[in-house]
Amino acid sequence: MNKITLACPAKINLNLSVLRKKIDGMHEINSQFQLINLFDEMKIEKTSSKLINVSTNIDASINGKKNIVFQAVSELSKYVGRQVYCNISIKKNIPLGGGLGGGSSNAAGALIGLNVLFELGLSSKDLIKIGKKVGADVPFFIFGKNAHASGTGDVLIEAKISSEKKYLLLFPQIHSSTKELFSQWDKLSTDSQNKILENEENSFLPLFLENNIDVKENFNQLNKLCSLRLSGTGSTMFFEYENMNEIEKTLKKIPSKWRHSFCEPLQCSPLLTYLT
Repeated sequence: MNKITLACPAKINLNLSVLRKKIDGMHEINSQFQLINLFDEMKIEKTSSKLINVSTNIDASINGKKNIVFQAVSELSKYVGRQVYCNISIKKNIPLGGGLGGGSSNAAGALIGLNVLFELGLSSKDLIKIGKKVGADVPFFIFGKNAHASGTGDVLIEAKISSEKKYLLLFPQIHSSTKELFSQWDKLSTDSQNKILENEENSFLPLFLENNIDVKENFNQLNKLCSLRLSGTGSTMFFEYENMNEIEKTLKKIPSKWRHSFCEPLQCSPLLTYLT
């Protein structure tokens, strides 16, 4: 086998609470991760040149060493004690900076795909250990099942979900920086943090809305029609519904410059096909 094609799924956070900042700078969280049927497409090929090439279809600014996938390949190479050379191309369908875990899913896909392609013989436990060094959400995408997450996102317990739930995702076409929002959270007083934890399903929702006043105005209007939630640190927001009648009025009120997508839950990730 010289090449492999993978579907890397997105996730939404059904809830997200930030508990505390650790000495190493990482944050402990509580969250429920839900996989959805929105995918990036990844192709990995062996190469005779001694290079790691990572390219996408959207923006040169996230190609090569700037892409988290490059870091994943580098960490994998360190772990196995030899340099893995490859060409990786990614067709991005998951929005950047949207709180849907696209980059982390890509990194997980690269680790899993390279393990198969180069017959490295690593277990999912090995891959999760590598993934933790790459990004907080990478272990979840290697785990590949809906999960309650704690610790820094690496303590995962499988969660069963209702197959009747569907999601309407809203993309306001803005980039939300996870690093910046965590920094803002850390600057809040303990009282402010506790108040948010008591009143919000997602700790970052008030901060995200204050950072994006236009979005806040639309959020408040849409939230009157149907309960609207934020995924991760944004910018994707979503409604949960079971039939179209529940969201017909909402669809008419979505700003024309926003994108939207209808998604369904996944019970598990297609990446699990390649794990033994």
